Amino acid sequence: MFRVSAVTRREEDGLLALLNYLAQEDWRRAPAAGSATTGGEARAGLLLLTGPSFVLNLGTTLAGRVVLSGRTVLYVDGANAFDPYILSTLAREAGQPPKAVMRRLYLTRAFTCHQLETLIVERLPAAIADYRPGLVVISGWSHLFHDENVPAREAFRLFQNTTRRMRSLAEAGQPILATHPEEPATPRLQPLGAMLARAADNVARLREQEGLILVVREKPRPGRGAHPLVISQDDCRPWLRGHHHQALPVAYPWSGR
Repeated sequence: MFRVSAVTRREEDGLLALLNYLAQEDWRRAPAAGSATTGGEARAGLLLLTGPSFVLNLGTTLAGRVVLSGRTVLYVDGANAFDPYILSTLAREAGQPPKAVMRRLYLTRAFTCHQLETLIVERLPAAIADYRPGLVVISGWSHLFHDENVPAREAFRLFQNTTRRMRSLAEAGQPILATHPEEPATPRLQPLGAMLARAADNVARLREQEGLILVVREKPRPGRGAHPLVISQDDCRPWLRGHHHQALPVAYPWSGR
């Protein structure tokens, strides 16, 4: 579990509650999308994590917490950034066989924005029906839509198709975690991020500051006097490891094809 500053540990903070659910391997207790909420609880729905590139590894880490609990995860990698060593590290720390843990994560990769749009719009709903995952992860959702070989109008159209599909899945009760690195700095970055934020039920922005990771809830808006979630970098392993990603020759059961 991630340790958080006692000053910022507020049970009524919806974002903190949702992150704690995931970190404690208890996504099932998070309220379903569209359900009534009380006491400031967050709806499961679609959670968007945005910030430096390490949000990709954070998404994988949170997915690992879900598979460690025995739940299935569908993982759509849109940035070619999936790091299996995160799952194996978490499994060993939890005293579980890494291979058995990894078998509960079903991975598919897209290498163009057209492939990603097809995966999300046409194939993901059937995969959800087949696997009944505890969590769907869309890693680096906007990454492929920065491709300058694809006209901006076409890229935005395809991207809108993916957000509409994910909204419908979230509204049907499927928990979804999406990551959006605020890089590379391209003319498309800001509008793509804004489109994702509109589609999400919850948005959290992460940033590094003086050896700490600050998590600021941007949606729903926190109340007056609310403080950011503060996490020590010492508690952020393995998802801060290296701040870089590499393509790894890994084959997982779900190809999405």
